[in-house]
Amino acid sequence: TGAGSGLGRLFALEFARRRALLVLWDINTQSNEETAGMVQHIYREMAEEAAAAAPGVAGDGEKDVLPHCNLQVYTYTCDVGKRENVYLTAERVRKEVGEVSVLVNNAGVVSGHHLLECPDELIERTMMVNCHAHFWVI
Repeated sequence: TGAGSGLGRLFALEFARRRALLVLWDINTQSNEETAGMVQHIYREMAEEAAAAAPGVAGDGEKDVLPHCNLQVYTYTCDVGKRENVYLTAERVRKEVGEVSVLVNNAGVVSGHHLLECPDELIERTMMVNCHAHFWVI
């Protein structure tokens, strides 16, 4: 969750380098798609490196090269602060991708206000995304 920017994006890119099939959630469709493009770029680079190394690997039984099959990235627009949106998106993921084995539940919001100056709506949003959403996503 929160894959469209910040730590969520960095986590996605690192998992891509480790050859993970990724499911990216973010409230911002455009930034989530940008992260997916970066992930696909990493996948392409790894495939090119493997293809370039393949001739040398055939004669060298010592080298361990991981397969590059099924390296995919899926994107979903989801507001984790809204329980029903989480449940519907999770069901789509189960149907379209399958079960998730590792969850990085990273989405979060910061109001930017001192507590006593923060409008009620921002306090509620902060609690929904930074607290309740963790339970709903799991």
